[in-house]
Amino acid sequence: MKVLAGDIGGTNARFAIIEGDKILFEKHYPSKDFNKFEDVFAVFIKDVPGQVPHCACLAVAGVVEGNRVEATNIPWTIDGNDLKERFGLETLRLINDFEAAAWGITVLHREHLVQIGEGKPVSDGPKAVLGAGTGLGQAILVSCNEGYRVLPTEGGHADFAPRNEEEIRLLRYLMKEFPHVSVERILSGPGLVHIYEFLLEDQNYKESVFTKQAIKKKDKAAYITRHAVQGTDELCQQAVGMFCSIYGAEAGNLALKCLAAGGVYIAGGIAPKILSILGEGGFRQAFESKGRMEKVLKRIPTYVVISPQLGLLGAALMSRQ
Repeated sequence: MKVLAGDIGGTNARFAIIEGDKILFEKHYPSKDFNKFEDVFAVFIKDVPGQVPHCACLAVAGVVEGNRVEATNIPWTIDGNDLKERFGLETLRLINDFEAAAWGITVLHREHLVQIGEGKPVSDGPKAVLGAGTGLGQAILVSCNEGYRVLPTEGGHADFAPRNEEEIRLLRYLMKEFPHVSVERILSGPGLVHIYEFLLEDQNYKESVFTKQAIKKKDKAAYITRHAVQGTDELCQQAVGMFCSIYGAEAGNLALKCLAAGGVYIAGGIAPKILSILGEGGFRQAFESKGRMEKVLKRIPTYVVISPQLGLLGAALMSRQ
């Protein structure tokens, strides 16, 4: 059965035509290029070669209520029932983007996972999924009646909890700009830039003229990430190192909240780009460092998802159901 799947975020709107676990046609569009979601959806429908499937599921970053969602990181309101009528579809279902990511875990091939640290999964244990990109998504996957049930969350908007003096200073720095400092303000593309700018001020660091010019011209988060991985800028390395440590701590928090014996899966667009730094130890150390619960966390495995189609595969699965 062919279905139409979408994975809609603040940076890109991704669409695909999928049959089983095979992607037949896929196309991405920059979200910022469109004022309304209907416009980008119409472009994709036009671009599809051949007949458009009659069943669709779109995964959107935001809270879905009544098949309608106000996207979190882009000013779009998406109404699934209106879209279904406008484009002549039999069904069009909206789900949270990390609900789709969690469903995607159930059909993901093992070669698309890279384990960080030790630990072995319990086959029927709960699984936790989180991922930093434009924002920070989180979801929980539990075994239920020989299948699974997904609990979407907005855990990325929970409070940031600093663990040491430096992170307390980071919190105070962000409180000057934001009345509520969520963990997403730090664990996201914009959040990585916040960390970098905090370190500039906190350390009274002097950027090189080259760095100032390059960051102005290019995407700041991409610049910071690239030079951290290449080891060509000390402050970029510090920023990504701090990011990874906070990422590990938040992954450990989520693991504790659902006792994720089945594993914690790190999705999102950032993790694959900093995989070498995530594997250096700071992420896993922060994940396990939970006082009396350290032994519990040591047993829970953590995996980085390196497939960019995770959300699309999950949305396709939901469309077929």
